[in-house]
Amino acid sequence: MSALLSTEDIDRIAEEAIDSETPGTLAASLVDAVEHGRVADEADIGYALTVAAEITSGTGDAETSIALAERAIEAYERSEGTFVCYPAAVRADALFLAGRGEDAMTQLTALRERLAEDSDAAMLVGDVLVSNGLAEIAEEWLTEALDEVLRRHGELESSPSDPTYDDVAMVAFELLQARHGVRHELGLPHDDHDELADELLENLEDSLDHGPALLFLPRHEYEEALRRWPELAVDQGATWDEHRAATERELRLRAEYGAVRLAVVPGSADGLAEFATVDGSEHIGSDAVQAYGDNLVGSGITEVSWPPRRNDPCWCGSASKYKKCCLPRSQ
Repeated sequence: MSALLSTEDIDRIAEEAIDSETPGTLAASLVDAVEHGRVADEADIGYALTVAAEITSGTGDAETSIALAERAIEAYERSEGTFVCYPAAVRADALFLAGRGEDAMTQLTALRERLAEDSDAAMLVGDVLVSNGLAEIAEEWLTEALDEVLRRHGELESSPSDPTYDDVAMVAFELLQARHGVRHELGLPHDDHDELADELLENLEDSLDHGPALLFLPRHEYEEALRRWPELAVDQGATWDEHRAATERELRLRAEYGAVRLAVVPGSADGLAEFATVDGSEHIGSDAVQAYGDNLVGSGITEVSWPPRRNDPCWCGSASKYKKCCLPRSQ
């Protein structure tokens, strides 16, 4: 390989490795790209090394996988300045494979502390524990974290415009789904949390059926809409920054659950008012906004594809690069 490796290339290699007869060759190509400076975006070096570590673990080469995962953790800390769960979970899985169960549990215990804060941690920790015969521990850890997050979510229900509300809701969703999967693996009967997991997943699937485009109001339009209908702040965000951050998180959630060709369709305050009049909506709230957005999709208005490349202008129209604007807000 001589071309620069993009995020999409790494995604493709990860998918190819699942059914490949020579997965080690694919892992080696990722490592070679890192070591010869052929990763297009330096921020993807950690991702490339993590995928290489995961592929290598699948070939049974535990020690090489551990070393690659450790390099990935270091790369993420250099580029992002923070701890990332994905390579840590891969390292734990490889430690189990190497027969170093105590070290693996030490790594997972560190991840356990992030279960109530990081939406990625739930699936990662649950998968590693279940695949290594520790489903009972996974169920215990996930239940404990879920109880904490649902308590925090309940405290925030009266103020959904709080900047942390969407983050807590996302973590709760992922914990519910991860715990539900583990309990199914254990053959446990449904409890109230399992019923809630099914209900929320059904709601998400219904929202995906509405199509891949989401309504988004540019800054001046959103500020005008808030001036006319202050009650929108409750469901849509008290500021434009909250509105765009919530839109980005919703797009990421849809992508994680299989939606493709995602986009935003820009709306306007005047358009919302006109639609509400024609539709007979007496109250401009979340239902009216959703219906207005559904009406715009396919109406000929130019949709903005999501996500842009990291160095491209952000989809929200801020004129900043995506990696400096909405991408970090969603993470």
